[in-house]
Amino acid sequence: MVCSDNFVLLWTLSNTSVCIGDTDQEVDEMDSEDELISDFARFVIIFVNHVILDMCVCVFGIVGNCLNITVFLKQGLRTSVNLSLCAMSLSDLIGLIFQIWQNFCLYLFLEQLDLPVDFLDVQLMTGGCPNVAMTRITSWVTMFITAERCLSVLTPLNVRRIVTFERSVVILLVCYSINLAFFLPRYAYDYLSFIFYPALNNTKLAIGVRDGEEMIAFFLNLSHFYLSIIAFVVVFMNTAILVVSLRRKSRWRKNVASNKSQQDVLSSRENKTMALVIMVATVLIICYTPGVVCAFLEIIDPDFDFYAKKENVYHVTWSFCFLFNSINASINVLVYYRMSSKYRSTLLETFPMLKGKKAKI
Repeated sequence: MVCSDNFVLLWTLSNTSVCIGDTDQEVDEMDSEDELISDFARFVIIFVNHVILDMCVCVFGIVGNCLNITVFLKQGLRTSVNLSLCAMSLSDLIGLIFQIWQNFCLYLFLEQLDLPVDFLDVQLMTGGCPNVAMTRITSWVTMFITAERCLSVLTPLNVRRIVTFERSVVILLVCYSINLAFFLPRYAYDYLSFIFYPALNNTKLAIGVRDGEEMIAFFLNLSHFYLSIIAFVVVFMNTAILVVSLRRKSRWRKNVASNKSQQDVLSSRENKTMALVIMVATVLIICYTPGVVCAFLEIIDPDFDFYAKKENVYHVTWSFCFLFNSINASINVLVYYRMSSKYRSTLLETFPMLKGKKAKI
């Protein structure tokens, strides 16, 4: 009965929603009939993706990343791998927290409460942009991790000299700084302010914009596209090099190893490493490709935007992008637990109550 009432309210919202922006937005609403996705379908998809699916994934991911950070801190951050994985878990954790706030803002029934906040507008600055920034940081940290692992295979004797703790800290800080810096123009030109909406005869907290907003939006879309592409391509290339190198070394070791048990141990370790690398590449391709494609569409198609003619397609597409990003930020705890015996033993030692659930995980 509750689900039925919810969908009735969704239908009501889709047919009685009023435009609370400028007159141009009212003109855009007249073109909604030409959209590939109706208002009702948009509301239903966003409700399912953000309020139901993504919220569950975010809660799981926040708990998982808290466990990750605790384990890495207990193991120590002097090793480059632990430091990088901890930095990635931190960006994932912050991104998921912002994503929960964004999911709350996209809860469409808030419109029925007549609150003095335009949640759909506010979530862009307070939830969407910070989440995208953290997602990009995760991709850049992953790029550094795969590059370091690639070096450890290609030059195993020099990797400790090349990738020191101090250099790792600097590189990770650069990853954070570059991706955060590109959002400074957004917060320099846009601001939160109480705006009067004639259509509602009411004042709501929303985003105010200064002159040059179109140029800033184009700059942000372009930077997001290139920064995402750089991380995507580099991770893919590093992973390919690492897999090829590991396969060559695996064949060589099988040829020179005379002890079958030793051979089995070496093969098992290499298979786990290759599986982890392939998992990283697969998750990156699946989870980041939709966001990169959306950023590219925003550059080449002016109608594909927040309040443009294809706004329904825009919002629905990005709802799937955010869902994939949340999955990517939440799944690492399972990957570490399954593939790293050191992580698993430290986790069970730190949280003994999980030992009884070990078989279920």
